[in-house]
Amino acid sequence: MTIKVKLIVLAVLLAFFAGTFYAGYLKGWYAHSEKVNSDHQVINKKAEKAVATGEQKAAAANAEGKVIYRTIYRDVVKYVNDPNHIKCDFDDHAVQLRQRAIDSANNIPGFDEPAMQGK
Repeated sequence: MTIKVKLIVLAVLLAFFAGTFYAGYLKGWYAHSEKVNSDHQVINKKAEKAVATGEQKAAAANAEGKVIYRTIYRDVVKYVNDPNHIKCDFDDHAVQLRQRAIDSANNIPGFDEPAMQGK
């Protein structure tokens, strides 16, 4: 065998080994990519469930808050439209309305829960 033939055989073997290494590298890269994507989908599904639960609680709390708001608003309108309350003297009824509004705003269920920690 001449030196040219030896160099050509060496180049072909080197190209074969390099191609085999590169194919294995790509196979590992794609497997890792699929694993990361599947892990992300699992985490995303769990997060969607948590968000859906939170949205349901918020909707229920919002509906309950609207009922309390309507009740207080109705009482305030009755108080303001009363001809006996021309002056801005706050009697016990006005103070009670104000306190009910503050208490209901501070105690809407569903929003007083602590923040969710990441899992």
